[in-house]
Amino acid sequence: MRRAALYLCYYNVTEPLVQTQVVAYLREVARSGIETHLLTFEKERLDPSRRLRIRQELRRDGIEWYALRYHRRPSLLATLYDLVHGSIKALVVCVRHGIPLIHGRSHIGAAMGWPVKWLRGAKLLFDVRGLLADEYVDAGHWARGGVKCRLTKALERFLFRKADALVVLTEALRADLVAGQTARASDIEVIPCCVAVDRFAAGAARRQGERRRRGWDGRWVLAYVGKLGGWYLVDEMARFFGLARQEDRRFFLQVFTQSEPHPMRRALEAAGVPADAYDISYVDPAEVPVVLPAADAGISFRVRSRGSLGVSPAKVAEYLAAGLPVVSTRGIGDCDEILARSNLGVVIERLDEAEYRRAARALLTLLDDPTTPERCRAFAECELSLSRIGGPRYASVYTRLLASASEVLAVASSRD
Repeated sequence: MRRAALYLCYYNVTEPLVQTQVVAYLREVARSGIETHLLTFEKERLDPSRRLRIRQELRRDGIEWYALRYHRRPSLLATLYDLVHGSIKALVVCVRHGIPLIHGRSHIGAAMGWPVKWLRGAKLLFDVRGLLADEYVDAGHWARGGVKCRLTKALERFLFRKADALVVLTEALRADLVAGQTARASDIEVIPCCVAVDRFAAGAARRQGERRRRGWDGRWVLAYVGKLGGWYLVDEMARFFGLARQEDRRFFLQVFTQSEPHPMRRALEAAGVPADAYDISYVDPAEVPVVLPAADAGISFRVRSRGSLGVSPAKVAEYLAAGLPVVSTRGIGDCDEILARSNLGVVIERLDEAEYRRAARALLTLLDDPTTPERCRAFAECELSLSRIGGPRYASVYTRLLASASEVLAVASSRD
């Protein structure tokens, strides 16, 4: 039995999240000696030279890459078309390379892998990532009870039954699935969003140089990294920041986003925040490990619902790796427990003025504590490290499923 796996990802390979949360993990798996293949869906046409460069770079990391075209419209039919196309491509790749393990990222990736399991007896790892239908309803993309929501829920239940193992992002979701008898605890591995912690290490000289370059000297810099809107509460983050500045005028909000900045700018203006107290700009993902350690704290306000049970925000892992305490809304995956365990941040219990003022004062206490950055970094190194936690746990799941596949094949051969 070959130690080989195919990862199915319904995103384009250049997406920042794919680079940090797919390619980075697969690189670690490949280092463990498992032959690694990756299939992505590209939203933009890549010219031949760039496609070749990406393929060569991934191959140097031990990853063999395949790409199909992503189709947008009409939404449901386009997704079904891609699902069928992806299943056929996955089957061809698995037959050609004798691959016994399919790793499907989220619902569409796992759905593409199930026909390969059915036709070839391959093992299927469902990398859940979260409760997709609930999260899309939370973000306002789908109506609860609508066709897309109901179909996705039905697909989710099917995949929970058919997958040979599940990976979830949080202990909260694992407990929920076990309590609901959706899956056995032994079949579920918890792997939070991890980061390359060492990339966020910054000496005092580099930190001070970055702060001077950005005009942050004498300020408490509260950083936000990532897309705006959807699950993330732009208006509430602005309200919190406005009240935090009333507690201490040194607070400065730095937003790094690829999203349209106007919603955040309007929200800050409505909260009475002056233009010189914030900045909204874009930073290349490769620069995030350089910029974040120069800030003082991170913020992540997200919608709380059933969908948030399975959420492990990558930004929170990045903040902690950079030594930043985190301000987070309550009920987001395991964040409550993580931030409280070692006094790594502040949990917002309610979305109101009194709570925001309490949280701002608690944050100031953390910022005045010289041990806070080291505690944050130490936790990230022990619990959210790509090389110590994420990569080894994926490699362990792969090894277990590949061993199981070998046993099944051996039994079948003995019967023949």
